[in-house]
Amino acid sequence: MKNLITLFLITTSIAYSQETIFTFENFESEFLKYEPVQKENVSDNNFGFGKNIIEETKKSIANNGNIYNFQNYWNIATALSTLKENNEYIEIAFKKATEFDKICQYIKIFENEKNHFNRQIPEIYELQKTKCANKIVANKPINLEEYSIENNLDLNLVNLMSKIRINDQFYRTSDLEYKTNLTKQNELDLNNRRIIDSLFIEHKKYIGKSLVREKFETGMWSIIQHSNLVMMEKYLPIIQKAVSENELHLTAFKMLLDRIHSIKYDYQFFGSQPGIRMADERKINEIKEKYGIN
Repeated sequence: MKNLITLFLITTSIAYSQETIFTFENFESEFLKYEPVQKENVSDNNFGFGKNIIEETKKSIANNGNIYNFQNYWNIATALSTLKENNEYIEIAFKKATEFDKICQYIKIFENEKNHFNRQIPEIYELQKTKCANKIVANKPINLEEYSIENNLDLNLVNLMSKIRINDQFYRTSDLEYKTNLTKQNELDLNNRRIIDSLFIEHKKYIGKSLVREKFETGMWSIIQHSNLVMMEKYLPIIQKAVSENELHLTAFKMLLDRIHSIKYDYQFFGSQPGIRMADERKINEIKEKYGIN
């Protein structure tokens, strides 16, 4: 009996020691060692599907000189989701995928997928959907005069918000273009900040839904989000008030909080900043309580 207990403990210890522990930093190397184990709440079909994705993705990575691409990260996140692995691990793979522009195309394609990221990592998934929606709106041409008349808006203000939105994304359409034209984008950003400051002085409020409706409600926030720490902290209470008055979605405020704290303390609360570690549970609960976030 004693020998059986000892054998059980040794076997358990070995199994535990072989369990893959993913972090954002070691993800690529640890994934190559990862071997899925079927959980009790995973059907045979789902386990086979997830395991097959893992095997095929490893082959793809090996054939590409161990360099990961967008498709690899998306497939890994999908497999981990199907296998019902730790949500933190699914989130890491998904965040890796969000560093590629193609993420928005895939979110649109798989938007109605059942038992997918919207269930297991709803917060980070919704944040990314919001980012993609903003990109789509920014790139979709609209007749500003018709939009202003239909919504009873000030055409001059709508034109101005459209202009700053275009300039905010001018060299951010791809990572390569942004890095190549960083100086030019910085010049556009500085001018946008001056415009935002002037608008706030004039209107004494956030330029949100009541003034420009949904298509441009994130324009002012986007400029602030891409500004410096001084400007972000200056406008943080203004963004918070805008959310409370339904001028802006709560997601934007969460992203600004993440941005500020990632710069100041190298951690975030809501997972909107790729590559930045999450704060511990105590800090997350404190920030939610401080700002009344559920």
